[in-house]
Amino acid sequence: MHKLRVSLAWVATACAALYGCHAYRPLFPGTTPSTPAGVVLLVGDGMGDAEITAARNYLAGSRGQFRWERLPAIARVGTSSVVENAPHLPDYVVDSAASATAWSTGSKTSNGRISTEPQTDTILPTLAERCRDAGIPVGVVTTAEVTDATPAAMMAHVNLRVCQGPADMKLCPRFQRDRGGLGSIAEQILAQRFEVVLGGGRQRFEQPAQWEGELLSLWEIARRQGFATLERAEQLHARLDPPVLGLFAVGDFDRLWEGEPARPYPGSGPQRCSVRGRPAEQPSLETMARTALAILQREAANRQRPFFLLIEGANIDKAAHAADPCGQIGETEEFDRTVHTVLELAEQQGNILVIVTADHAHSTQIVPHPLAVGRSPGLLSTLVTREGALMTLQYATAAIGASQAHTGTDVPIYASGPGSEAIRGRIDQTELFRIMATALGLAPAAAQPHPNRPH
Repeated sequence: MHKLRVSLAWVATACAALYGCHAYRPLFPGTTPSTPAGVVLLVGDGMGDAEITAARNYLAGSRGQFRWERLPAIARVGTSSVVENAPHLPDYVVDSAASATAWSTGSKTSNGRISTEPQTDTILPTLAERCRDAGIPVGVVTTAEVTDATPAAMMAHVNLRVCQGPADMKLCPRFQRDRGGLGSIAEQILAQRFEVVLGGGRQRFEQPAQWEGELLSLWEIARRQGFATLERAEQLHARLDPPVLGLFAVGDFDRLWEGEPARPYPGSGPQRCSVRGRPAEQPSLETMARTALAILQREAANRQRPFFLLIEGANIDKAAHAADPCGQIGETEEFDRTVHTVLELAEQQGNILVIVTADHAHSTQIVPHPLAVGRSPGLLSTLVTREGALMTLQYATAAIGASQAHTGTDVPIYASGPGSEAIRGRIDQTELFRIMATALGLAPAAAQPHPNRPH
């Protein structure tokens, strides 16, 4: 029987032997004056220019600004992936799995893959894994399932993003544990033992797996392995020692705001959004970020190392897929509050690299009122902004009734703190990996021989 708790040495050896992990060496002990005390990457999933502008118009008016828009370093990020069966060719519209793989590993992959190479399934070691091997504490916070694409790409390796729990592995046979693979995303999260992981997705950890001769849920296995397991928001107020695993929803978190979804011409509205809130057991993104930062800063101080934290505002994307403008704007507002909190804490410490970006753009367009231009395709909704003006949003990247699709434009990136000077002009998502690795004192070692493919 496989034990889910595996030694880091075993992971490193198996990863190199089976999948060809490229080792990274830490540049510790000692840091330079420009080395930050930590790196915080905040990702607004699906938060492209149009999504930002729509939320800004509604929340702060046409002359308003989000807190992140006042940061000193501003650039553009290219977001393409590659074609699975022809990886020398770009796929100009990226999904969250491939985009997160790019900044997590520094390598391009095809849509749907989680930190693995196209065609070969070769493992792409992640920034979080390299941090762990250097003694740098790691945290991941999201309003999605912790096994969803963006958080998963930092913590796991599978050929398809849908392989989230032990019962979801049909399409990832070579990664199944009973075939000698690393297991599902959820199983790998337990094996990695990062310091703090907070979000949703309890349904994946309620699935059973073999552990020391018993068939147990992953949640019970986590408890037996010494994780602090959390299910309610109030548990975040206690002192928590790592590893911490908080799963506050069965699936994704609920959206904070509600309103009529976009509809075919002439669309929904005019409407003002209303605040629905979340169930009491679901903490805010801001609260989870504060808790994770407290844990990581304490661990970093004890180890005399920096820390790394990924924070994802996931439901911006999920609301846009559903053509839900109020849900989308409400999640952007929460993301802005979280950015503000992180920046305040960074300013208090004075040497934290804070990066704010998106993984891809989405389907939102700001268009003339439908009655002014006549029949329009897709789905429409007219909102009454806080300025008292009308703003019409259109979603037309999928057939009516289908999930709205991403778009292939560049996305903005904003940063402050040590290392932010590297963010300028136009960069690719893979360069973000190198910027963060350099800031954390990590540098690539010599490449390993070409790996064998997993059996």
